[in-house]
Amino acid sequence: MSGSVRTVILWSTLVTVICVGRNPIAAASPPTQVPNSSPSVVNQGFVALTQPVKVKIAYGETVLPAGMKLPVVSSDATSVRVKYLGELQTIPIRAARFEGSAADRPDTGPSETAPTVPTKPAAIPSTTPDAQPQVSLQPGYDSRMQGGDISMRELQSLLSPHCGGAGDLNGAGAKIYNGATYLMDAEQAATILNLPRSAPSRVPVATSGFPKNSVYYMGYDGAFEGHFNRLYLVTDTANKVVAIQLVDEHPKGRWKSAAALAAATWSTYNFINTRMRASDTARVQALSKRQGNIIVIDTQVYQRVRTRVGRTNVDRYEEQEDAKLFIPTPFARIILHCAQIGLSKT
Repeated sequence: MSGSVRTVILWSTLVTVICVGRNPIAAASPPTQVPNSSPSVVNQGFVALTQPVKVKIAYGETVLPAGMKLPVVSSDATSVRVKYLGELQTIPIRAARFEGSAADRPDTGPSETAPTVPTKPAAIPSTTPDAQPQVSLQPGYDSRMQGGDISMRELQSLLSPHCGGAGDLNGAGAKIYNGATYLMDAEQAATILNLPRSAPSRVPVATSGFPKNSVYYMGYDGAFEGHFNRLYLVTDTANKVVAIQLVDEHPKGRWKSAAALAAATWSTYNFINTRMRASDTARVQALSKRQGNIIVIDTQVYQRVRTRVGRTNVDRYEEQEDAKLFIPTPFARIILHCAQIGLSKT
């Protein structure tokens, strides 16, 4: 082939390529649209789990039980994103049944059952009758509080050593004290503990670190463990027991030396009644330990009594109050979650 003929062929090829390149959309077929390839934003509604789902949380792992309802944030063809303990969790869509407006569901085909709209949302929604009971808290239970840093830091110090690793946030039925169990109805717990039949009023727990506007206590007079004169049933919004505290408000004859209390640098001595030492003349001791699925916090407050011995002042400390708080580990993890958010600076 001569050079002139080869040149003509090359130019013809180049012109063809340029003409096709100037109009690629017209030459190509429209792309195939994949349904539900991106998350769809959901304005409202819940999913009920149809099988247990394991999720990671701030202080380990937990298994969300079948039947548990969770508020929906968004969903796609394979997964649904929900809020649990203030955090976003992604669960397989095959493990969830949508409950809410049909317009809010992903396009996954017709449902076998009619949707139901929950009557009131909750931060940790209550379950269906056949599911394990869940703690009931108000929306915004973990919103940041103003102040209260000291109590939140002390709760973290006392609880976090016993909440590491994997753990279950459900835990209904865990033994708390003398037959009373976690998430037992308060009236039933009062009967089991032989407390007075007249139900006292419910008082909000105001200590920073506890779920906001969601925890209450009822105080009962009596004799417990030989020297405690008060028992407090601590409940959630559904009046289910989440903790129990014993208090000895008038300890007798208990003294400690200044040297014995040199390391007593705590401030909060009663977390349920929100009591803190008011001056440097008081000393607070605090100790926590784990007993099975329960964390026990023992606190004592001592008041300085100064006496004169010859020309020397001698300080001794008289015990003013003794408290013993029983917190199930599932609820302790919720407290730690609230304290972590409350102490966050962002």
